[in-house]
Amino acid sequence: MALNIVDLVKDQISDQLTSTLSSALGTDSAQTTSALSGALPGLLSGLVSSAETSNGAGSLFNAVQDQDDGLLGNIGNLLGGDQASSLSNAGSGVLSSVLGSGALGQLAGVVANFAGISRGNSSSLLGMLAPIVIGVIKKQVMGGGMNASSLSGFLSEQKPVINQAMPQGFSDQLQSAGFFDSIANVSAPQAAAPQAAAPSAAPEAPSGGGFMKWALPLAVVVGLGWFAMQFFGKQDAATDAISNVSDAASGAASDAVSGAVGQAGALSEDALKAAQEAMPDGVDFSAISGGIEGVFGSATDALSGVTDAASAEAALPALEEVSGKLGGLNDVVSRLPDAAKGPIGGIVNTGLASVQPLIEKVSAIPGVGAIIEPIVTPMLEMLQGMAG
Repeated sequence: MALNIVDLVKDQISDQLTSTLSSALGTDSAQTTSALSGALPGLLSGLVSSAETSNGAGSLFNAVQDQDDGLLGNIGNLLGGDQASSLSNAGSGVLSSVLGSGALGQLAGVVANFAGISRGNSSSLLGMLAPIVIGVIKKQVMGGGMNASSLSGFLSEQKPVINQAMPQGFSDQLQSAGFFDSIANVSAPQAAAPQAAAPSAAPEAPSGGGFMKWALPLAVVVGLGWFAMQFFGKQDAATDAISNVSDAASGAASDAVSGAVGQAGALSEDALKAAQEAMPDGVDFSAISGGIEGVFGSATDALSGVTDAASAEAALPALEEVSGKLGGLNDVVSRLPDAAKGPIGGIVNTGLASVQPLIEKVSAIPGVGAIIEPIVTPMLEMLQGMAG
């Protein structure tokens, strides 16, 4: 087999781009290289698994078709500029539509543990990899005249090289985390969202390349130019001083939030379909639900490092940024049709059930409550209002 999809993607990730990724994430080169060694084959293996179902193959094919042709060639400039965080979150939204948000969260957790980086950094890296991987696949699709079925066959042929690229023990970690099972469980129900929110119906961006093509549907919700910055802000990285007990609690809560959002989509398919139909033209409901998951995940990451008053003080900037993102998101949700607010309320309620106990536990630590409550209390009130 002459073609090697892993090598094709690696060819796009030069030493300079790796350095750019490190700067964007705030990690050192060794950590970034280690994370890439697991994230790349892990992500490709997830796409292969998704494409093994007709719905998953259709979702991936749609994502490939919809990516701006110029994005891959401009990825270094975008990641090196002030659009890096927006590009990462938009990429995460695309991956969520193909893999499912729960599976994406599990992959991020495995990569984080493998490379010794925060879960927030791992999630951001996967989002940054998305346009690179999708862009490489698009070259093969456009050059080979593939459709969804032939794309599935092409990726299936790549299994041996993808498995060979896995670091030792990484595939076992993905299996233990339930990554592949989650993809199989969510492929069918999630296929409705990309079809209902056909990106071709969105107005074409006059400029800005692939990033603007991805971000524009969300901007349409409120008709404000600042929306992409508010909604797609950089995901927060948790502080590195995390105790074993706190880290375990954080991981469990984050996994629960990721799984809950994916499960909400699966269990409320009719409601989600109705919500999508009620959306303004070109607005993707799944992107908004993905933003909600991002808020819960970022809050969990920020709180996971709080073990005393000093670490609470250190977490304040991250919590303030989460609060700002939540405020922008709440402003967006408040403008949505009533038909969309019911499913969103269900997603928020599910996330609250996982995150609120963590907030209460951290606030009970001596000296911590007085520091974080001025921020987290209004956040909880806002979330409870969104929950309905």
